[in-house]
Amino acid sequence: MQFGSIIVQGENFLLISGLLISYVMFYYGIRILKVERNIMDLIFNSFINGVLIWKFSYVVLHPNTVLQNPMTILYFNGGYVGIGIGIIFITIYTWLYIKKHNISVASYTRAAVPVYFGYFSTFVWIHVSEDPQNYLIILQAIVAVCFFIVASRIKNQKTLLQLPIWFHLIQFEIALYKNDFVYDGVISKEVLLYVSLIIIFLCISYGSERQGREEAAKDEEKGWRNATNKITLGGIILSLAITPILTNQQETWRIESKTVMSTALDSGKIGTNKGQVAPDFELLSITGNKVKLSDLRGKTVILNFWATWCPPCRAEIPEMQKFYENNKNNNVEILAINLTNTESSPDTVKDFVRDNGMTFNILLDKQGKIGNLYGAITIPTSYIIDKNGIIRGKHVGPMSYETMDRFISSIQ
Repeated sequence: MQFGSIIVQGENFLLISGLLISYVMFYYGIRILKVERNIMDLIFNSFINGVLIWKFSYVVLHPNTVLQNPMTILYFNGGYVGIGIGIIFITIYTWLYIKKHNISVASYTRAAVPVYFGYFSTFVWIHVSEDPQNYLIILQAIVAVCFFIVASRIKNQKTLLQLPIWFHLIQFEIALYKNDFVYDGVISKEVLLYVSLIIIFLCISYGSERQGREEAAKDEEKGWRNATNKITLGGIILSLAITPILTNQQETWRIESKTVMSTALDSGKIGTNKGQVAPDFELLSITGNKVKLSDLRGKTVILNFWATWCPPCRAEIPEMQKFYENNKNNNVEILAINLTNTESSPDTVKDFVRDNGMTFNILLDKQGKIGNLYGAITIPTSYIIDKNGIIRGKHVGPMSYETMDRFISSIQ
C-alpha cells in the first residue's frame, strides 16, 4: 500500500492495522460495552498472539526459503494456512483461559462477538482501499459494519452466537459470486476458510446451548431440535442449493466481461492504469532472445520490475519461481524486467539468475526506458495483464505465492 512516497507492504500493513485496532477494540470493550478488564485482556492477548502466529507461520511452512533468505520473514506471512493455525491457537488459548479463571461464557461472548466483527470490518475496509472499484469487496465491508453495529447492541448470548454463523454464510455466498469458488479444479482457500468458520461457530453455538439446556432443565429438547439451529441449518442447505445458480450467473458475467474487454482492447486507451491497454515493448532476454509483450496475447502475464540489489525483490523470487513452475502450463507467463541500468554490470544479473534457478523470462532494460514507461519508481512493482493485453491489477512491493494466485484466479 502506498502513502505518497512511502510504501508499506500489504501484509505488513495488515499486521500494523491489526495491532492498532486491538487497542481500539480493547478500550471500546471496556468503555462502551462495559466489559470486565480481564475479559478484554484475554481477547487482546489471544488476538495479538494469533496475529503473530499468522505472520511468522511462514517460517514453519517455508523453512528452506527462510534459511536461504531470512529477509522473507519481513515481507510474507502464512497466508490462509497461517490464518487457520492462528484460529486454532486462539480457540485453544481462549478455552483454557476461560476454564482456568472461571470466566462466564456469556460475559466473554458479549465482548468477543462485537470485537470480532470490529476486526473483520477493519481488514475488509483495508482491501476496499486497495481495490475501490470492486463492488463485491465493498459489499463484504458493509455487511461487516452492519453486523458490528448489531452485535454491539445485543446482550443475549444465544443470539450473539448465531450472528457469526449468519455473517459467514453471507460472506461465503459473496466469495462464491466473486468467482473464487473453483480455480483449476481447486476449491478457493477463501471459501474453505468461511466454511471452516461456519463449522466452528456452529459447534460453539451448539455446545453453549446444550450446556445451557442441561443446566436449566433436563427435560428440555436437546441437540439440533431448537428452532434457531433449525433455521441456521436450513440456511446452510439453502446456501449450498443456490450455489449452482450463482455459478451459472457468474459464468454468464465472465462471458459478458470478456466481450467488454475485447471491445476495450480495440478502442481502449493505452496506459498503465487499471483497465487500460498495457503499452507494448520489445526487449532482449538474458538468453539473447527478443521478447515482445504483444506476442503474448492469449496468456495472462505478470509483468515484474526488479533488480538484484533490491532486498524485497530478492525475497519474492523464490515465491515467483514456485508460482511459475506450478502455472506455466496454464497460459500464465512471467516477464521479469531487470532494471539493468541500475546494476553494476549485466554479468551481475546473469550470475544472480543462475544462482537462484530462475527459469521464467528475464528481460534486460539496459536504458531504463521500459521502467520509466511503466512508472516503476519503487521496486518491485508488478502489473497483472490479462489475455487481451489489458492491465487488471498493480502491486507495489514483493508478491507472495498467495498474492499472485489471488490476482490470476480473479481474472482467469
